Amino acid sequence: MSTYHVVVQTAFIGDVFLSIPFLKRLKALYPNDKVIFVAKKGVADYLLKLQVIDELITVNKGDKSSYREAIKEINSHTVANVFCLHRSLRSALFTWQLKAKKKYGFDQGLNFLFFSETVKYLKSYPDAIRQMALLAPIDPQTNEKIQETNWSYLNKSEADGSFAPIPEFFSMKSGSHSTNQIKKIALFPGSVWETKKWPVNYYAELCEKLITQGYQVFLMGGPEEASLCEEIKAKNPTAEVLAGKMKLVDSIDFLKSCDLIIGNDSSPSHLGASVGTPVMAIFGPTTLDLGFRPWNDQSVVVENRDLKCRPCGLHGHNKCPLGHHKCMKDILPENVFHSVKKSLSH
Repeated sequence: MSTYHVVVQTAFIGDVFLSIPFLKRLKALYPNDKVIFVAKKGVADYLLKLQVIDELITVNKGDKSSYREAIKEINSHTVANVFCLHRSLRSALFTWQLKAKKKYGFDQGLNFLFFSETVKYLKSYPDAIRQMALLAPIDPQTNEKIQETNWSYLNKSEADGSFAPIPEFFSMKSGSHSTNQIKKIALFPGSVWETKKWPVNYYAELCEKLITQGYQVFLMGGPEEASLCEEIKAKNPTAEVLAGKMKLVDSIDFLKSCDLIIGNDSSPSHLGASVGTPVMAIFGPTTLDLGFRPWNDQSVVVENRDLKCRPCGLHGHNKCPLGHHKCMKDILPENVFHSVKKSLSH
């Protein structure tokens, strides 16, 4: 009979992909055991393809029956460890109902009631490392590596937006991107949060500059971002709209073939990073010290560092609290285009 380890990560898709280093290490620790991953529907299928998990169980927020079915399925197995990567009461309560020898979660609020052991949430560290910290109680090497230095320096970008190299132990390194004679660039203009969106007219202007330079441009996102992409295409007829036309797994495979991904501080930057494609993320209301930089060495961040109102929240807002949205509007298309040319020249 197989022994199982359960990982609960029911947050956004970006958080799911930032769990890849955690999952790689977990599989290395227990190569003969099975890993079950619990996530929201439609966000984690690619993890099966990466072979960092063995089974995927999906739940739907607000659908209690999906949680009951997940609990029943998991409790039919012999579970050694449960790791709750998502810091939410719902996820903690879900974990509490699972039968396992040990349950691990982050040290916050009343979490000591739900878990066998809690681990300090390393707020100043990159999220990939914060998630890996949950392995420290069972893995001396992870514990030692976490304590080796103050890893918050990995959240700090240089003047040109680049970052210090990510240590191999914490990296995704699950693929490498293509290099094309005619450069392929994927633009992701959308975001769940309105203030995280760089202005659509700026994307249209950048798209024009890229096409004039001879690059192929693909406008990407989910079905809900198709109209935004069509608006950009209206001014750039040779750009190709792929938004809403591919499944997530196919979109990620397509990103492998691209030379650069440009988007906001949103999930596509993490998808691109997971396959080794260079990412240029435009940060507005959020800041790097929140821990959600694109997690590969080819990442570049473009941001307005001169505003004291940043960050205005963990995710941004639907409207700028101060009414000016300078964090995005002051980042001009020519500035981003200059960064693109520099990135593609490496």
